[in-house]
Amino acid sequence: MLKRIGRGSRAVMLAALMVASTTAIAGHTLNVSTSLSPDDPVFKGLQQFKKSVESRSDGKIKIRLFSSGQLGADNELLQHAQSGSNVGVVVDGARLSSFVPELALLPAPYIFPDYAAQKKFVSSDIFLGWQQKLTEKSGLTALSFNWYQGVRMLVTQKKVTTPADLHGVKVRALEAPVTIEAIKCLGGEPTPLSWSEIYSSIQTGIVNAAEAQPTAIYGSKLFEITKYITKTNHIYLTTGIIVSRKWLDTLPPDLQNLLREEAQKQGEVASQNVLAAEESLLQEMAKQGVTVEEVDRAPFQQACAYVPGKLNLQTAWQQIQDVINE
Repeated sequence: MLKRIGRGSRAVMLAALMVASTTAIAGHTLNVSTSLSPDDPVFKGLQQFKKSVESRSDGKIKIRLFSSGQLGADNELLQHAQSGSNVGVVVDGARLSSFVPELALLPAPYIFPDYAAQKKFVSSDIFLGWQQKLTEKSGLTALSFNWYQGVRMLVTQKKVTTPADLHGVKVRALEAPVTIEAIKCLGGEPTPLSWSEIYSSIQTGIVNAAEAQPTAIYGSKLFEITKYITKTNHIYLTTGIIVSRKWLDTLPPDLQNLLREEAQKQGEVASQNVLAAEESLLQEMAKQGVTVEEVDRAPFQQACAYVPGKLNLQTAWQQIQDVINE
């Protein structure tokens, strides 16, 4: 297991990185953080992003990568980015929905029927408008928003076939309204908790279950301490590399374009690698002793149908459906 770094140490590390980057004799440095493990296909994609950017820019841009939340909590890092710091954060729409409420629907339950539909929407003009609104309201911008992390499933200690089976079960949740509603509609009791704490929290009973994509379940070794993975497939999770617009504007236009091009290109490659890995990882975890269960998703879909309305996002939901069905 990766040794965790304390909050104080992370703050010192982050401050040192910012100073080192701003005092560099030449070039530009971007520190990119993710909660994912080093073995995750998305992190491997970030490594290729780093390699390609540094090569194409002839070393004018340097990328530093930090896995497993080493650099700090996502919300804290987004605040640093808002202030103009040279930090990038790989996050989903839930983290950004306080600026653009519509973005909460990206990780809402049963919005997209499959990866292709999700990919189609994040390539649409509607979604481009949401991204522009994000920059206007927060000072943050996405280098690209096509880093697919996988389809999310329930990870539990008991067999789950309907939402009623999760009644009273404490399920780890991101501290965001959409995630809390997602856990509620799936039948569980949402318990806000950072992903870096999930393994120990299940071990000690702080939570009894989680929901995540196969690559994250495998990377965090949750199959060691849980009994069931249930293929509810409730969220097709896509994320973006979010950076400071203020910092990005310190780069000449050609380097800005280079960053965006490589983020888009490597995001697509990483997404395909995630798709290719999902089933094999489920099979590997089954060999390790966890039971991987198919399930009738209709009861879960019906139970979660209210979520867009609860979030006052019916219009945005309809926009998504219109794009998907074009």
